[in-house]
Amino acid sequence: MRLMLVALASAGLASAAIPNVSQAQEAIAACASQQELEQVLASDGQLAPDGCRNLVITDLESDHGQLCVLDFSAGEDPGVLDRLADAAVPTKWWVSCDALEAARP
Repeated sequence: MRLMLVALASAGLASAAIPNVSQAQEAIAACASQQELEQVLASDGQLAPDGCRNLVITDLESDHGQLCVLDFSAGEDPGVLDRLADAAVPTKWWVSCDALEAARP
C-alpha cells in the first residue's frame, strides 16, 4: 500500500476539506526508484540513497471522512536542488484514505 501512496502522490492527487482532528502519524521511506527503495528495505533502513526521503503519512478525520496527508518534507534538511524542486512541486499532498485502500490490488 505504501508504494501505492507514493505513486498516487506523484500522480498529483491533492486537495480536500480542512480536517478537524489528527489521529495517527507514520513515517516511511519513499524513493524516486524501485532500486533505491529495495536498497533501503534490504538494509533494514540503514542505507539512505540520495533519491530517498522520509514520507510522513498523517491520518486525519474530517467532515467528509478519513483523509491522509502525505508530507515529503517532514524531518528533512533539503539541499539546494531539493529546495528548487520543492518550490516547483508541493511537498504535501492530501488524499482520501478510503480511495487509497480501494486502489490497492
